[in-house]
Amino acid sequence: MSRREEDSSGRSDTSYEEPDLYEVLGKYYDVWYEDQVEDTQFYLRLAEQVGGPVLECMCGTGRTLVPFAEKGYEIWGFDRSHSMLDRLTAKMELYDEEVQARVSVHHADMRTFRCPRRFKLIVVPFNAFLHLLEREGQEAALRNVAEHLEEGGRFVMSVFNPRLDRPEELVRHRGTRTMLNGEIISKFEAQTFDRQRRRTTVHYFLDISRQDREMRRVTACFTIRYLAHQEVLELMAASGLEVVATYGDWHGGPFTEESDIMVFVAKRAHAP
Repeated sequence: MSRREEDSSGRSDTSYEEPDLYEVLGKYYDVWYEDQVEDTQFYLRLAEQVGGPVLECMCGTGRTLVPFAEKGYEIWGFDRSHSMLDRLTAKMELYDEEVQARVSVHHADMRTFRCPRRFKLIVVPFNAFLHLLEREGQEAALRNVAEHLEEGGRFVMSVFNPRLDRPEELVRHRGTRTMLNGEIISKFEAQTFDRQRRRTTVHYFLDISRQDREMRRVTACFTIRYLAHQEVLELMAASGLEVVATYGDWHGGPFTEESDIMVFVAKRAHAP
């Protein structure tokens, strides 16, 4: 069976008491991102080169984690959101025992987690790192990564390339999905920027309707800290990591100022 523990030491990490940002939206996360596979395929190609075991930081509902286990890799995952981990562990129960045995899931914070081993590949997917709002916490998280990365291993982190020219407070329709239970869910979002503190706040609105019920609206609000390309390079260097490649898409294309995303591949830096 896959293992679910409070953290990698078997106890709950209470160093950072923060709200569970995904308690409201966790139920609908997979509805919107189940078709997003390009990043997972990128990680799997890299795993073919460097091998396992694999660690996924901020693993959420297991969108990326589960395919690793299906491909035969031993993978550890952790997240700070109990609601997301609940959905991951429920999802794992649908797999056979051989796949479950490759998965170890923990409740922990990226800034303070401890695992009793090192990994050939460590992944922080899909803007998750941006939930860390302060430089001190960002460096602590990356130092943790460096300490858990095997010599010759690789660390991958992806974040969006900030485009500050987007209109603020404009509500955008991000799509509509139909659930198996007949619910029709329309997703809207609006964004604001705090340029002085390099943060952006995104307001999410999910309108949920069925023919036999009145429409209801679910709302949530996330604040994340956006990062420029050079800032990430400096963070990595300050934390014992050396960036060996930066891509602007999931197909290995070069990063440019016009790229939508930044995909950083790093290794442990050698001590001077």
